[in-house]
Order: sequence, then structure tokens, then C-alpha cells
Amino acid sequence: MELSALTGIWKWFKWLPKFLLKRVFSKDRLSELILIDVKARHRSVSLNLMDKSTFGIYFQVINMTPFEIELDRAEIEFNINGARLKTQYMRKTFFKAGEVASWFVEGNVDPADANHIAKHFNENDDRASITLHCDFNCILHNFKKAYFTLEGVNINYTNLKSRLKQLAQST
Repeated sequence: MELSALTGIWKWFKWLPKFLLKRVFSKDRLSELILIDVKARHRSVSLNLMDKSTFGIYFQVINMTPFEIELDRAEIEFNINGARLKTQYMRKTFFKAGEVASWFVEGNVDPADANHIAKHFNENDDRASITLHCDFNCILHNFKKAYFTLEGVNINYTNLKSRLKQLAQST
């Protein structure tokens, strides 16, 4: 079913009293109607392994609820080659009913983790996943999209060869 048709049907629910809407749209149901994934274009997940190493992730959010929601905060754990990189997204971001939108998160990579990632890089078997925990607000409930994992994340590496060269020179 097309997203606009789905939200078009649900807008008819808005006139119902909140106590009925809360029964139909429980916290769990609202959480199920928020879809989050890594954005599907080119360099949605990037990892820069130079001296001041950083990572960046573009997420795509699809709000399939009939309500405007607010992303209050998110905790992100980026697992790559055995290294756990963590960051938080603390900006309040609004998503209208039926909206498909994106948001960007970036974080720093500890030099020891950058070395570990470079040492264990395997072009044919590069394992990466992202674990998310998001807190949302809407007119009915404050709800969570609790720890869920996105696996099979493709990474765009920047300065990987330079980091490997530095490691080779230091040994």
C-alpha cells in the first residue's frame, strides 16, 4: 500500500477522542509505524580514518503514523570490525504524518579504534552494523523505538590506505 494512501485513511481517525486513539495507537503500535534505516544512496555511511578520525551516518525515517512525531534523542552504536563507536543525536527533529525524511549523525573515532578497524579491514568480508535506540514524542504518547539493529551496512572508507601506511611505518 502506498504511504500517502495509508496516511490519508488514518487522518480520518484524528477526530476521535484521545482516550480512544490511545487504545488504537499504543506505544508499541506507534513504534512499529516508525521505520528507520540507513539512507539508500551512495555514501550514507562514511568512515574517515585519518589523524582525527570521524564517522557519519545518514538515516532515513518513514513516519507511517497519522500524527506528527518528534525525535527527541537517539543513541547510536556503530559496530565495525570489532570496534564499537558510539554517539548521540540530541537535536529535536519533527516528522509530519506520512513524511519520508532523513537525519545525519556524526561522531569521533578513538585513534586506537581507528587502528583496529584499519588492521582488520577485509574488502570481501567487511562486517558492520548499527544499533539504534530512539525516543519519540507525539500528542498521544512518548514512546521508544528500543534497541534494534541494522545489519549489512556498506561503508565508504576515506584515508584507509593512509592509516595502514602509518601503521606499517610505526612497526
